[in-house]
Amino acid sequence: MDTQDIVENWRREAIREAVEQGVERERKLLLRLLRRRFGAEVDREIEGRVAAAPVEQVEIWAERVLSAGTLAELLAD
Repeated sequence: MDTQDIVENWRREAIREAVEQGVERERKLLLRLLRRRFGAEVDREIEGRVAAAPVEQVEIWAERVLSAGTLAELLAD
């Protein structure tokens, strides 16, 4: 493995870590918004769903935070 390969591997790893951190921030923000809007309804089950959801689903839920009438409506797939 030459220097260029090592640098490329580091670059890829840095990008992967940055993406993972961004997804984690999105999940944390969504949970804060859900707690603010729905209070005690946001239990460990909901936290688990958010933690396990793919980023695309988290984005959909985040877009529904202001328009959904209920937590069930917001989390509908």
